[in-house]
Amino acid sequence: MKYFIILIFFLYSFHSLSASNFYDNALESFYDTSYETAIKYLEKEIVFNPKSSESFLLLGKSYEKIDDLITANKYYNIAFTLIPHNLELNFLLGKTAYNLGNIEDYAEFISNLEILCDNDCEEINNLKILAE
Repeated sequence: MKYFIILIFFLYSFHSLSASNFYDNALESFYDTSYETAIKYLEKEIVFNPKSSESFLLLGKSYEKIDDLITANKYYNIAFTLIPHNLELNFLLGKTAYNLGNIEDYAEFISNLEILCDNDCEEINNLKILAE
């Protein structure tokens, strides 16, 4: 029984280490502009950590970098369910909504940022610039 408990502990530790490495590897790949590799790591990461808003956000950014705005928007929306108050995420959702021609959603994210920003913030100003 003692060996069984040790084995379970070892396997759980190994599982946790490998899951965290997926995100770290994805982040490194993203910064190296290897967006498709980052996507592969992030897809593995969300299997082990399905509530990781950072993973969904980076997954959206990776898809946006390869010009797949529909999929980027999908992952941004998943992240939004986890962290709706995030300024960067509201900006990214507003930007993809604008670029996809969804002006109603674009206006909604401007409204969100007006509520979330104490004063003028960079995210809301950059989002409004898109429509100029």
